Amino acid sequence: MAATADIFLECVIHKILCYLSYGQASRMRILSKTWLQAWSTLPNLEFLVEYFEETKIVDAIMETYKENNIPIDKFGFSNCSKFNRRHQVFPLIDKWLDTALQNGARDLVYVDLLYSVRLYPFPISKVLAANSLRELVLKGCNLMHVSSSSGFANCHSLRKLSLSYIILSKNLLQTLLNSCPFIVSFNLDHCSGLVKIELMNLQKIKSVSVSINRNQHVKIQAPTLEHLFYNGYLSGNLVIVGCQNLKSLELSYVKICIGFLHNLISRSQSLEVLKIQYCVGIRQIETSNLVSLEYIGYQIPELKIAKASSQLKHSKIVLHGNNNLDAAWFSKLRKLLSNSAPWSQVLLCFPEYNDIKIKDLQQHHGVASPQMDVLNVNITRSYGECPTFVDALLWSCNPRRLNLSSTVEMITCFVSRLMYMKNLSHSSSERSNHWHSQLKEIKVFDGKNQELQLVSGELAISTLSEDRKEVYFLLDWQCN
Repeated sequence: MAATADIFLECVIHKILCYLSYGQASRMRILSKTWLQAWSTLPNLEFLVEYFEETKIVDAIMETYKENNIPIDKFGFSNCSKFNRRHQVFPLIDKWLDTALQNGARDLVYVDLLYSVRLYPFPISKVLAANSLRELVLKGCNLMHVSSSSGFANCHSLRKLSLSYIILSKNLLQTLLNSCPFIVSFNLDHCSGLVKIELMNLQKIKSVSVSINRNQHVKIQAPTLEHLFYNGYLSGNLVIVGCQNLKSLELSYVKICIGFLHNLISRSQSLEVLKIQYCVGIRQIETSNLVSLEYIGYQIPELKIAKASSQLKHSKIVLHGNNNLDAAWFSKLRKLLSNSAPWSQVLLCFPEYNDIKIKDLQQHHGVASPQMDVLNVNITRSYGECPTFVDALLWSCNPRRLNLSSTVEMITCFVSRLMYMKNLSHSSSERSNHWHSQLKEIKVFDGKNQELQLVSGELAISTLSEDRKEVYFLLDWQCN
């Protein structure tokens, strides 16, 4: 085994081990002396400490790297220490960071997984003074001990900066950004101590991700910005100026004010990708340049694509239904799918289903059921028969393919109702009296693309032996 393992050069083994976690890589050292040597000089170091005794292992490894001047490319430390005097590890972290920087580390990652307790005062000034630093990722540490008036050494090598759950001041953040003018990617995630966040004068910035607290405001002025993710409470808390090259915009958990999207899109003619997650207030999207459009949420938006893009290649909507579905919900769904551009993917997620009053649906029959290629449905629980639920679902749209993930009971119910619709459409005496009698043909397939046989119009239970299954239906509809 050792002879076979030794066919690789140490530099090749390094590349292999870099794709593994540090723990996984350490187990590979038993293969041979060559692998042991490669592991002992691994340039990517990532540690996770839960107990104080484990710091002795990390300290011994870092001491070896220091004494032998072993090159370090990446140093990552996840602090999950649960001991009472967790601050006792802070001087050790200082020492390990010194070793990592002295040995040429380009990427530094510090994560405190218990950031609700005493936070590590990260030595940001010393770290930024390193000439080799390329990426700095911090989560759960304190920077308030640093004086912004003294400034930082310019770190022109830094390209990626990520700050999550950090305590810092506005002036400190501005000083920090001024000292790193060439960062390409910046992430700011729920950092406290800030009220106004200004991202300006970043000459090379391409990607910005900002998640703010309720009382925080963000202003971004970046002509080179191409990708923006914003997670906040109000769109009014975000001001974007001079971002005419914006290509991708993602909004999450935002109450969108009237005119916000229109103004933003009209100023960013290069916008191609738009993703909206769990936002409210969406009324209209007007752009002719979109290549990709995604909407994910609990509420059905009053959404209308004013100018459908001729180059729209990907459009996806994911709706999470609540436990009180009614005819009004399905009417909104039908209106959405009728008024918007054709969606290439539609996913409806239901924790359970309700009995729907079909008479209430018939009052909204003025809008024709929209045709669509694929409808994905996920139903978590089932409680007996569900004919009115299936009726309401297929009244809201007519999919050519229906992908269903649910219990065996629910799948059986779908098959039964679909067969009823098919038989109804073939009955000349009933056809004109039922709005849901448009289904001409049905085929059922399992997750392995094997067609499931219907016996006397019903699905054999033996073909669905598991508690939960995924099947899909191919449906042939008559023209409305």
